[in-house]
Amino acid sequence: MPRHTGELSVHGRLERREGRLLFVVDERLSGHDTFLSTTLRLDRPVHLPELPVRILTFDDVTVLSPLDPVLPQAQAGKEWSGTLLIPHGTRPPTIPDDLAQAAAEAGVDTSSWSSAEARQLLTFLGEAGSGPVRTERISMIIAALAGRS
Repeated sequence: MPRHTGELSVHGRLERREGRLLFVVDERLSGHDTFLSTTLRLDRPVHLPELPVRILTFDDVTVLSPLDPVLPQAQAGKEWSGTLLIPHGTRPPTIPDDLAQAAAEAGVDTSSWSSAEARQLLTFLGEAGSGPVRTERISMIIAALAGRS
């Protein structure tokens, strides 16, 4: 069984937080499982072919936390780059039942969304909570998607 299903080039800066040196990724990783342990092939500031890390993706940032401290604290502030070995492929977006039902009733195909489009639309909907604002946003999403067909 393969140890990973994909590779993703990543880069960022090293930051010291609470006595640990963390790899802060320049762009937040979306569509990948988080809180998983995986491997980072570090190219710079030093070459490490297999650095075990945990992927931590929050609202606005992704951080790779080394499972074993291998870099000296003096590396803080330096840029880094490498390849993240993804243990699973990307996660397809989960379309809420109310949006899926409205799309089906309107004949709108949600399977053709790009990951960026799905993230944007589902975030827009998720920020509405429940009630009339959510219902209005579902109508707006369906109208926009139906209009481009």
